[in-house]
Amino acid sequence: MSSTERGRTKVLIVDDNEDAANMLAGAMQFYGYQTVVAFSGAGALKAIGGKLPQVAILDLGMPDMSGLELAQRLRAMPASDDLLLIALTGWGQQEAGEAARIAGFDSHFVKPADPGSLSALIDEEAFRRRVAGRV
Repeated sequence: MSSTERGRTKVLIVDDNEDAANMLAGAMQFYGYQTVVAFSGAGALKAIGGKLPQVAILDLGMPDMSGLELAQRLRAMPASDDLLLIALTGWGQQEAGEAARIAGFDSHFVKPADPGSLSALIDEEAFRRRVAGRV
């Protein structure tokens, strides 16, 4: 993905740990992405205002609304087929990965995840979708 394409890619980051969310946002900005940060599921829905970003990176264990529930709400929105949904959580058990898949996540990372690996996944998915004619 070119730097121009990255600059047009909006990444929603949702984590109730404000330091972790802000650090990840800074790393994603370093790679050239636009970021929107929220610290709760409800805050995320308010922040996007009904317009889905291209990518959402969600913590699963949040107190107000789990990342699983937020993922289901995002997947219920129009045009959500084009949303790359990434779980980023401390829950590394196989059951957590399976629950994430069922909730509609495309990928599951265990904290702390390497921002370069997240960026590579975003770039790879953008390329795959371009080849498939979805973007």
